Order: sequence, then C-alpha cells, then structure tokens
Amino acid sequence: MTNSAKSIVLISEDEALSNRIGAVLEQQPGYALTRCNGTLAKMNGKAWEMARDSELIIFHTMPDDGAEMEALKNLVQSGGSARLLAVSDSSVSLGTAHSLMRAGVSEVVPDTVEETELSYIVSRLAMPRRLTLSVNENREGQVIAISKARGGIGATTLAVNLADHLRGQKRRFGKSETRKVVLVDLDLQFGAVAGFLDLPPNEAFYQMARDRITPDKNFVEQSVETTPSGLDVLAAPDGFMPLTALHPDQMRALIARLRQSYDHVVIDLPQVMVDWLTPVLEAASDLILVSGTSVPFVQQTRRLIDFFKDQNPAMRIEVIVGQEKKPLMRSKRHAEAERALETQFTHWLPPDGKHAEEAMDRGKPLSQTAGGCPLNKEIGRITADVLKRAALQAVQKTNKAERRGK
Repeated sequence: MTNSAKSIVLISEDEALSNRIGAVLEQQPGYALTRCNGTLAKMNGKAWEMARDSELIIFHTMPDDGAEMEALKNLVQSGGSARLLAVSDSSVSLGTAHSLMRAGVSEVVPDTVEETELSYIVSRLAMPRRLTLSVNENREGQVIAISKARGGIGATTLAVNLADHLRGQKRRFGKSETRKVVLVDLDLQFGAVAGFLDLPPNEAFYQMARDRITPDKNFVEQSVETTPSGLDVLAAPDGFMPLTALHPDQMRALIARLRQSYDHVVIDLPQVMVDWLTPVLEAASDLILVSGTSVPFVQQTRRLIDFFKDQNPAMRIEVIVGQEKKPLMRSKRHAEAERALETQFTHWLPPDGKHAEEAMDRGKPLSQTAGGCPLNKEIGRITADVLKRAALQAVQKTNKAERRGK
C-alpha cells in the first residue's frame, strides 16, 4: 500500500454483496481495501481501530438489530476520522435511513445501487476529513436559524433584517461597529431573500447538487453576493430544485466553511423536513421560530419545537409572535399558548405591511428605508438579545477552555 492510497474498510457477512462492492472499488486506483466478514456488532473493538486508521468504512446495515445500532453508536463515539457508508436492504424505509444518518452515518445506499453511483459516493466520502476541514478552524461563527409555523408570518422579513442589524451600522460620528455576517436562503423552491434585497437568484445550490460539489473556501467565496451595505448573501436558485438533491455531507461542509469565514450565519429555513437539515440544526446555537397564538399555530409550533429539539437538544429555541402587536395585558389565549409551548413570549413582530412592502420594493433592509418604524425597532431589540447571548456563550467557552488548561 502506498502512502497516497485511501484506506477503505468493507464489513459484510453477505459474500455476494462484498464481492460486488469490492469489484467496484478494485477497478479504481488509489484505494486500499480491507474486507471483513462479519457485522459491526461482531467486530468488537476492531472497528474502532479501523475508524481511526481509515478514511471510509462501508458496512452492510441491519437497523432493526439492537446490537448493530449500539455498535454503530459506539463506533461514532470512538473519535475516529473515518466516514461511514451504510448499505441497506432496498426495502428499508426513509425514516430508518434518516435514523441511521442521525446516528452518524454519512450516507445510506440500497444494496441495489448502480456501480457508477456507488463509485462516485465512495470517491466523495473517501476524501480525508482531517484535510478537508483544516482551514482556519479557530473561527466558529454563530449559526442562527429562522423558521416559521406557516408562510406569510414574517420569518423572511425577520431573517433579512436580523442579518442586517447583526452586520452593524456605520456611524457618522464615533466608532463604527461592523461584523462579518452571511444570510443563507435554504428555502430552495420558494426562497424570497433575493427579492427582498434586489439580488439575482443564485445557482450555487443547483451547482452543488448537479455536480455533487462538496463546498470549499473558494466555492463559498465565489457563490456569495454582497449587498451595498456589506451583507453577504447566499440566495436560493431560480425555479424548482428537488429538495432531496443535496446531501447532508455537502450541507455540513457548507456550514463549516461559513462558520470559518463569518461571525454570524443567519439561515432562513424551508418549511419541509429533509435529511440535509440535520447538520444545519446541529450547528445552530439559536433557532427563532415565528408563529402565532391561535390554536392551529400553536399545534404546528409544538410539532416543530419537538422536531428541532430532537435534532439538537442543546439549541436554544425562541418563539416570536408574528403579525401581532405586543399587548399591554396578556389575554387568556396568550397564556394558554405559552403554557402549551412551554415558553414565554418576549418579542412580538408588529404588523407593518406598509414599511415592509416599501423596503421590499426598494430591495433594501428596513434600517435604510424606515429605520424608525416599530417593526425595525423590534428587530433591533431581538438583535441585541442575540448578541448578548453570543457574548455570554463566548465567555463561557473561554472559561471552559481555561479550566481544561489548568
């Protein structure tokens, strides 16, 4: 084996499957293949060693086997750098495949996968992780996700103007405070961020899906558009793009690159649940969910909170009431909504269609078209709270690092 060969481990008790996959890999140069006759559970501690010494582990999965899932969990927690590719029975459900990916598997393919597709997936996953994520790892920008209980509630308005406020304002007198901020529109089919800021649609996500690109620093720098105010934007593409065209590893790499380049990454989420949302939610420290207080809103919001918490229990979720002025006295409906959602409403986005539409028509954020309007002022208060939490998290992280160093 040469030093440049990529080490791949194939674990399967199915001899026919092992021979077929092995034949695909052996046809291509640059791979050093190790075959193991068995399962993850039967490998015991040997799989942990392979995870540290290999770039990719391909294993035939049996997700209904509790011992197999426990072995997978232990393997992921072993600290190895190897990625995991699960080969499943073609009848495995989408939910089961999603569970495997949440457990740490990079991708799941059926045992009927075509040789060309398998060859591509292996070549992508076999890229050494320790090399691909080594650039400027000291920066860890804050990821803030914006979601909504339904369309038209003001979530995109909040995302655009929160990003603008986080960027900071240049002051005519005194010291200006500006931060590096990027706004990402992940609503790939109905994204409106480009229209809000008078930007052309961005084909970067379409290119990622079509060419199976794992984003690197150059790709990110070439893909973002910069507004006159200095806000960087990665807008959604034009037309309809299949939501399943992107892979979790692509999104994980994109978020990692953005965090290395920006202080704050604001993400406008889609209203669908797809597997590539998992790495986004895992990276987010804060999620702002724009909702209402009526029964249908509360029911949908409760479902979303449960889903988001399941993806990232450590993520802070704040529910903001959209299209409603903050009341002087909370009504019974408000109190019941807070109890159902196990939260307290702190911020309310007042209905301000006139100024919001004027800002959209001019392709500018509210701060430049109606800085004194109630909606912009409330988003400014939300921004202040986000920055306070970010500062507190930074202090806690520093203190934790100092305690470890003692």
